[in-house]
Amino acid sequence: MPRVEAVEYTDAVCSTAWGAEPLLRRLDWRHGHHITWRKVMGGLVGDASTGRDGWNRVSAAEPMRAYWKRVWRLTDMPYPNPMRLMLQSTDPLGAAVKAAERQGQAVADAVLRRFRERIFVDGIGPQTPDEFEAATLGVAGLDQARWRADQARPEVAAAYQADWRETRAPNDHVRNLKHDSPMNGELKHSEGHDRYALPTVIFKGPGGEHTVAGWVEYEDYVAGLEAALPGATADPRSDPTPDQAFARWGMLTAKELAFLCGDDASPPADALVHDWGDGVVYYSAAEARARGLVAMAGA
Repeated sequence: MPRVEAVEYTDAVCSTAWGAEPLLRRLDWRHGHHITWRKVMGGLVGDASTGRDGWNRVSAAEPMRAYWKRVWRLTDMPYPNPMRLMLQSTDPLGAAVKAAERQGQAVADAVLRRFRERIFVDGIGPQTPDEFEAATLGVAGLDQARWRADQARPEVAAAYQADWRETRAPNDHVRNLKHDSPMNGELKHSEGHDRYALPTVIFKGPGGEHTVAGWVEYEDYVAGLEAALPGATADPRSDPTPDQAFARWGMLTAKELAFLCGDDASPPADALVHDWGDGVVYYSAAEARARGLVAMAGA
């Protein structure tokens, strides 16, 4: 059976994209044998300080925490409390993900996920190469020295700009989309440009292109995949056990553990638990060692 290309428009600082992580992890686990993923870094924030006198990364953090708390009520994915340090622009971060792609898509995906965790769990919006390195300690397969050098390459900048432009060339489906759901996938306007809502996933296959935009139910992703490749959803992989899930991903939020493994699922006995009162995440023992984590609140 041919494979479907899933083009995912996203950004690490987008709280709705963070909220969609459990859904997309389930889709990839169950049906990934029919999917080839391509991440497009959308560049959600060009320069947060524009038009804001006295803007700084510390004072900008609390308003974002308050906004993300409202999104948490919709997605049930953790929000940072406190938010310590906001990023000024997502452009360096997006380019860093493109630099990581030079070491393979799996490495780049792991880097992007770590950036999300740094923001929505640790409360730090990474902005500089040093902060990128701190956020990605222990990522399997990531050569940090090579990655740092690649971040300065003009071809990496060009690859990120191509993603930025692609995000700002939305298709007719999105341009004509009208609905009133929260975090909807309608055409967005920011910094003088039309763009896709984040996340948006376009499934491309023998059945054509099928767009799933904005905050949606899991079943909408399944329907998009099935429409692009009829029959693709007929042979799902069985849902993971907790041991399988942690072997695959290393770190899961409480929402992800329940959504992927079942409402009654428990993490492995040796998992490291981080509970800061406004969210719970779990690290496998191997993942905690790779990250250099020591005792954390709630462990």
